Amino acid sequence: MTSIKAALIIRVTNQQLLFSKSYDKKKMDQDSQIILEHMSQIFPRAEERVTLKTANGVWRYKLDDNKIAYALLAIESYPDRHIHAMIREIENELKKMPNYVDSKPNDVEKYAKIWMKQLHEKYDNLAAVDKVYAAQQKVDEVQIVMEENIHKMITNTENLNVHFAQLLIGFRQKSKRFNNLSARYQNSQVNLLKLCIGGT
Repeated sequence: MTSIKAALIIRVTNQQLLFSKSYDKKKMDQDSQIILEHMSQIFPRAEERVTLKTANGVWRYKLDDNKIAYALLAIESYPDRHIHAMIREIENELKKMPNYVDSKPNDVEKYAKIWMKQLHEKYDNLAAVDKVYAAQQKVDEVQIVMEENIHKMITNTENLNVHFAQLLIGFRQKSKRFNNLSARYQNSQVNLLKLCIGGT
């Protein structure tokens, strides 16, 4: 059974379906109209993630800055993070198409078929996607730990520099005192020698 049931790309400004990949074209046409009605009721901001339940399942969609909507229908238990990652990839791929905002639906359909099948296969295999996600999480965790360690090293270096500066100041002060004591001792020795010799 497939986890990703359908993908739609809709130009909101003229309510035009630019691309659809689904198991049932008629149901997708109906759902694209439901999504457009939903958008006209809630007025989602660009990049806002939206969830919408229909008779066919749970749709997740978002708009880009050019009023292009990217919608995916998946099984209800499919993780949102993967849906939105796929939506992001669909958006990134479509933006590589010159003049994608004003392109004709047939042109978008032809262009998207090239990479949509690969994305669908990639994200439909939830176990593989989760492995990639888990690996990315581990990389992110290691990066955070490394950044914390670097920050600690910098802080420790700064603390050592302050400590060494304080030690150096202390040594200089003790050195001055020692020089003063040494000079006094030397003067007292000279005076003592003069007294012993019978001088002044």
